[in-house]
Amino acid sequence: MKNNKSRFIVILLMLSMVAVACGGDTAEEVAETPEVTEAPKETLAAPATTAPPPEVIVVWAEEKVATALDPLVGAYEAAAGVDVEVVVYDFGAIRTDVQTAGPAGEGPDVFLGAHDWVGELAANGVLQPINLASVASDLFEVGINAFSYDGMSYGFPYATEAIAMYYNADLTDGVPTTWDDVKAACDAAGTELCVGAPGGGGGADAYHNHPFVASAGGYVFKVQGGFDPNDVGLDNEGALASAEYLDTLVKDGVVASTDYGASMSAFQEGRSLFWMTGPWARNDASAVNYNVGLIPSFSDSPATPFVGVRGAMVSSFSDKKLLAESFILDFFATVEVQEAMYNSDPRLPATKSLFAIVEAADPIAAAFAASASNGIPMPNIPEMGSVWGPFGDALLIIRDQAYGTNEETGVTVNSATDAMKLAAEQIRTAIAGG
Repeated sequence: MKNNKSRFIVILLMLSMVAVACGGDTAEEVAETPEVTEAPKETLAAPATTAPPPEVIVVWAEEKVATALDPLVGAYEAAAGVDVEVVVYDFGAIRTDVQTAGPAGEGPDVFLGAHDWVGELAANGVLQPINLASVASDLFEVGINAFSYDGMSYGFPYATEAIAMYYNADLTDGVPTTWDDVKAACDAAGTELCVGAPGGGGGADAYHNHPFVASAGGYVFKVQGGFDPNDVGLDNEGALASAEYLDTLVKDGVVASTDYGASMSAFQEGRSLFWMTGPWARNDASAVNYNVGLIPSFSDSPATPFVGVRGAMVSSFSDKKLLAESFILDFFATVEVQEAMYNSDPRLPATKSLFAIVEAADPIAAAFAASASNGIPMPNIPEMGSVWGPFGDALLIIRDQAYGTNEETGVTVNSATDAMKLAAEQIRTAIAGG
């Protein structure tokens, strides 16, 4: 009992102390207790982050192409999650600057240029091969060949350029399919000159005269997965026979001895029935009522003009090569983009889909494109630099009938065959380093 009574007294004492501590009217009797700050609660929310900026694809293009591309890239940017920076660049400077800016990390990922840059740029390690398999069915073969070098494709071809035959539509109904019929048409029209073409009159021009030598088996360099500089075909059987045929056309008055200016003025003034040149001369030709057809065939073989091709290439110095290739194949190659570029700068299409559109809208452009489809790209290898002079000089001898002994060199050329053999020999010697 004593123990129970004692525990009871202790309990009462404790309860009375608690009551005093909790009382609100006796603040002076109660010591202040420090305020307890509650610890922050843990949260499962992730900390705020900033998304990395999208990759930027830099494209170098001349002004007319850049103008066409700029309003269209937005849709591609949204779909691909990239930014595209189209830089307006002087076309003539791209070839040189891409070789210096690239190694410095300041060059483009994609650049637009001419196919005859390919040999130099590929040999210097500036170009990245591109896989055209997904778009090859829409490309004319001449464009694919133009951007091929050492068995690899180095660009997507988008535009071509080749000569064809202008004719005065007030004097004839079209361009005959054979050269024999060309002479008959000129005789019927009674014009002073028949066919005006650059490359005579003292002005050498291998470009315009290529069809006269290379349409029936002749060639500058053999094409075997690219151009072979060790196989010059300007003095093979087909080339020599073609050169002799050109000589006959000159002697018969079918092909006049004119340079570019003389051939243009003769056509503008109605003094020639035909003019062999390219689409760049459409404004000049409009001095008369003109139309355009294919260059007449040679021995049942279509005329084979030199073709210039423009395309989109990927820099080997780009650190976004896959994105750059996707930009070309998935955006640039579409018919919508190709048509926009054509509308801004009407060069002949290298794609079949755009050709179908152009053919319906502009028959003259379609005629030039058809001529290009029969042609061969100007060789894109560095050795071509050794060709233009000797080849042009040989054709000039034939066009001007300047046979005999050259007083300066002492070399005698008595025939078209002699002229072509001399050119081929000079080219081989130059390529060999002689």
